[in-house]
Amino acid sequence: RGRGGRGMGGMNPPPPVLSSDKLLTQIGDVLQRMMTFLADPKSPPAAMLRGELIACLCDILDADTEMKLSDEDNMSSAQGEGAGPIADLGAAGSLLKLIILNCTVMRTMECERQRSKSRKAKEESGETKEDDSALTLHAGNRFLAVVHRLAASRSTSARITACSLGPVLWSRLDFPHQLQLRGVITRALHDVEVIVRKSTATVLHEIAELVYDSRCVPWLVLMCERAMTDPEPQLRSAAMTLTWHLAEHLPNAFLGDASKGSRYLRRLPSREDPIFADVYLLQCKLLPVATRLAEDRAPHVRLAVAAQCERLCDALGDHWSSVIIDVLVALLTDSDERVRGEAVLCVPRLADIVLLSSPPGVIPAGESSVLDALLPAAIKLQKDPASSVRVALATAAGEMLTLLVGLQRAAEVPAKEPERMGGPISVRYEKRHVDDRLIPLVQRLLHDTDPEVTSSALRAVTNASRGAAKDVPRRYDTDDDDTASVASMQSQTTQTTTSSFGNKKPVFLPVLSEEQVLRLLPTLSELADSKQWRVRQSAVEIVPALLGCTDKFETRADIAHMCMRLTKDRVDAVRKTAAECLCLGGTGLGSHGDDASSEWITALVIPQMQSCSKDIDYRQRLLCLKMVEVILINNVCPAKWKDESANAEGKNTPLRELLKLTLSLADDPIANVRLNVGRVLSSVISVFGEDECRVIKYAMLQQMKKEKSDERRRDRDVNFYATKCLERVRHKVQGDGDSPAEI
Repeated sequence: RGRGGRGMGGMNPPPPVLSSDKLLTQIGDVLQRMMTFLADPKSPPAAMLRGELIACLCDILDADTEMKLSDEDNMSSAQGEGAGPIADLGAAGSLLKLIILNCTVMRTMECERQRSKSRKAKEESGETKEDDSALTLHAGNRFLAVVHRLAASRSTSARITACSLGPVLWSRLDFPHQLQLRGVITRALHDVEVIVRKSTATVLHEIAELVYDSRCVPWLVLMCERAMTDPEPQLRSAAMTLTWHLAEHLPNAFLGDASKGSRYLRRLPSREDPIFADVYLLQCKLLPVATRLAEDRAPHVRLAVAAQCERLCDALGDHWSSVIIDVLVALLTDSDERVRGEAVLCVPRLADIVLLSSPPGVIPAGESSVLDALLPAAIKLQKDPASSVRVALATAAGEMLTLLVGLQRAAEVPAKEPERMGGPISVRYEKRHVDDRLIPLVQRLLHDTDPEVTSSALRAVTNASRGAAKDVPRRYDTDDDDTASVASMQSQTTQTTTSSFGNKKPVFLPVLSEEQVLRLLPTLSELADSKQWRVRQSAVEIVPALLGCTDKFETRADIAHMCMRLTKDRVDAVRKTAAECLCLGGTGLGSHGDDASSEWITALVIPQMQSCSKDIDYRQRLLCLKMVEVILINNVCPAKWKDESANAEGKNTPLRELLKLTLSLADDPIANVRLNVGRVLSSVISVFGEDECRVIKYAMLQQMKKEKSDERRRDRDVNFYATKCLERVRHKVQGDGDSPAEI
């Protein structure tokens, strides 16, 4: 027993038994660390182990029945309501995909040698080179057995990996092997697991870009129809994306060149081309997919249709525009507010596609239908109970203003081409929609009870003025429209940076007529008295946009009066915005000549600044200094008075008048005002000449002397900014410039 006891004591304890989940996790960690080495196509050891490694990875994927190797974050999102197609295949699936993708054979070096031999043989025999590129499609045949094995597995990870290999192998397979791969993908789209079907939808989206053989298109159309009937709403939404994407690449299947890549999109052939009939018949099968999805019971699916109507119209061609317009009109009356909001945002995008799709001299086929059908349906949403829909309507109205005014300007400028855009008839037609529909719509939205809707309507006019400054590109000569993105539901806040006003070219070009501006002024005046300070701020932000739309000084004075009134607002943000818009309003008058811009500064802005500098409220005096800084930094101060008599009498130039206003506040009783004098002058010292610098130096020295002599007014911050200003003056006089170290 003693020997037995010693024997038992000398035995090693058995190793701990790990669960299958922990073993898979450890295997995944090892594969993740060795992925770079094992997938390296230039590594001889990795090349020797490739066959055994692929078999091992297939076994690992077979064992991963619960997808433990996949990323946990992707899994948690994929199992939720907002799940999308899985992006992470896990360590084993990703490594397998990399190995096949980086394989020397897949890099077509061997195929190129075979192709060159075949080319020489055909040239010697006098045969055509019609099927010359077919030899490059055989490299993936040997890997198709891996796809079949994984597709037959009970493991979800294996079936997802089998689908993900489809786009990798597709362009390297001959047609018989492509038929086998199509069978694998078709079965995957009918898989019992939702996550497998979602992954298959992504694979189909990628394969649609790789199809350069018209024999494959009917199968892809069939896959769209299958996804359309899937019980999962997100897969039905993916069917809409796949539909327009396939329609976009249909011409490539008949006319495309694989050597140019999937991003090179061929436009639809002409109606006289025999290929047009084949493309048209396939479009007849694709369009019902979209129309049926527009009537889907799930709001999420209808939302996807509303967001992508214009992409489908652009892909199918203008001969289907009337059908797409009818679909969008129906979505504008949808029961779900998100669908209505996205549909109204799609209205200007669809109008853009239809109106700009025809070449010069051809009136767009759907011009009357897109405006006469969509605009009245969209205008009805001004009384929608959901404020988010009305906000979207205001945004869409601004985009429509930008589009129609841009079309008017594009048609009026080239007088040498009277037939462009259908001539004056089309221009009058678009102007009627602006005057009779869009402007009244914006006016009504400006009176909305929701401040967010009002602000969105104000931004719409401002953005329309900015957008009108850009040329309207025509879409008929665009080769690749695949990078355009779907607009989001959120309204974007316009941010005006001061640097943008420094350009010599005007930032704003007129988008409204004089009559339309006069119609908007009473509405804006009422908004300037709103109880919501953000509405008052938005009302004044539109001033630079309106100023460029009028030639009359009286109208500009009325607009300036609203700014002046809001410079005394109780909210600091409103006061500053009003002051900045008043000062920078002259930059919006560049289209009317330099005289108009100078008149704005000298006749309206400087008198208001003089009034602020003498106001008993110290905040108004601070605002005066702020206005000086804005004008000088943005270089909007004229060199001379517009009135020639004032120049003849030797009065101060506007620049010296601003300097005089600034220095008059150097002895202000409020320390915060005095210190801002030095701060402002030090920031704008570069605009002054040598004579002005001497005056500034004397004034700053006097200010510092008074600060030291009077103990009740002594303030170290005032002395700090005065000293800083003197340093800047000294460097400027000495010719050192504005050194960053000194600033």
